[in-house]
Amino acid sequence: MKLLIVTQAADREDTNLGAFYYWFELLARHASSVTIIASRVGTTDFPSNVEVYSLGKEKGYGKLRRLWRFWVFFARHFAHSDAVLFHQIPEFAIAAFPFIVGRKQTTALWYAHGGVSWRLHLAERLVDHVVTSSEAGFRLPSKKVHHVGQAINTDLFSLAPHRPVSKKNPLSFVSVGRLSPVKDYETIINATALLRDTWDRAWTLTLVGSPITPGDFAYAEKIKAFVREKNLEDRIQFLGDRHYSEIPGILKDHDIFLNASRTGSLDKAVLEAMACGLSVLTSNDAYRAILPAQYFIDRPSAEEFAARIKTLSKEKRPVAELRDIVVRDHALDRMVETMAHLLARPV
Repeated sequence: MKLLIVTQAADREDTNLGAFYYWFELLARHASSVTIIASRVGTTDFPSNVEVYSLGKEKGYGKLRRLWRFWVFFARHFAHSDAVLFHQIPEFAIAAFPFIVGRKQTTALWYAHGGVSWRLHLAERLVDHVVTSSEAGFRLPSKKVHHVGQAINTDLFSLAPHRPVSKKNPLSFVSVGRLSPVKDYETIINATALLRDTWDRAWTLTLVGSPITPGDFAYAEKIKAFVREKNLEDRIQFLGDRHYSEIPGILKDHDIFLNASRTGSLDKAVLEAMACGLSVLTSNDAYRAILPAQYFIDRPSAEEFAARIKTLSKEKRPVAELRDIVVRDHALDRMVETMAHLLARPV
């Protein structure tokens, strides 16, 4: 199979998109050749059967110039491909519309997000398959949908060493993700303020990630001011962006992963923490049917988060049960194999 992939980034160190580098690397094992067209390209070390082309976002190219480069690259490589994977962005499939109509190549869209737009409606009609993590990741009724899990690299996110449970040891909390209103860091910060005032256990909180959109930047400043207002600067650390390869080590240095996200989609950061054996605590509705009850908060509040943290503080870590869920239902190898079979299937 000669595979063409269109994606946002080919960069194994990207904080938000670095996970997908390993997808493409594994897909290359199922193909005679892989051509990647990426909006931007960073650190790569793909096998010899992979070619990568950048639309120039990392060079500051504007949208019109990137669109023109997309059409040039896509026209050049589509004719010689057997299958096309549009990764996450419905607009990629729409931009390829003149080429893929009436073609023999298999086309698929990977999409795993709670949002539904007219672009997604159109893209679903244009492709042969839609591949997603769970029912929460693709919310349009469609016979084309395949649920394959979130594809966590369980070799990279391996089980953390044993961490002794003792009141003498400070607890360390961590949350990974962009600094954005939809992540609801206020609830987490308010919960930690309650812990400081009502609990004699020492603890710290590390927030990993940075803002992306203009609205995110305003929110990040608001959250940092909120931490100062609560007099929690000595307990809460903003670590900022970190290379994707650093995230497993950061997770393994902590005890409990906190997530109050309101996206409703299967946030991979929670699954990565589970793969490392951390205790996790989330109110993200996508995890309602995935997690044992003690790790999921149905009605999120600072009081409930604080109370659950106290309970989970007594748990022995690493938590093998949580890693087993990821290995069974969300392992990268299994997802890539399923996707490769779909792409290799004749139209």
